[in-house]
Amino acid sequence: MPSALPHTIEIRVRFGETDPYGVAYFAAVLDYFKRGMDEFLRSRDLSPDLAYRNRKRNYGFPIVAATCRYRAPVRFDDLLTLRTRVVRVERKGATFGFSLFRTQEGMEILAAEGRVSCRSIDASWKTIPLPAELKNALSSR
Repeated sequence: MPSALPHTIEIRVRFGETDPYGVAYFAAVLDYFKRGMDEFLRSRDLSPDLAYRNRKRNYGFPIVAATCRYRAPVRFDDLLTLRTRVVRVERKGATFGFSLFRTQEGMEILAAEGRVSCRSIDASWKTIPLPAELKNALSSR
């Protein structure tokens, strides 16, 4: 069951994430999504390191697909709000959804939205059922 409430973080656009015009480079937004995933997991008392590569339990949780729709530019020093949620939990993986906003004149402007899908794997990179601790962390609270 997907998580009903999104997890929210703020991100400041850094100079090194921008192009010569001061607009965040497209890949920076994907990095923001990854940060959102990390903080989502932490908010569920699960270390991102143990989620993505749990050597003790012999599983990984790599990203297998990512999509992003860019709606409005974000620029150097903008303070952004990123909302991360679980869209779908499947037998062998999960999909996260993201909404990235910038504030302009007191209004939230949707800057980007996207999804990232992850799959559970064993040490040989074969898909496996989602480990219980991941399934519990990603399920509705």
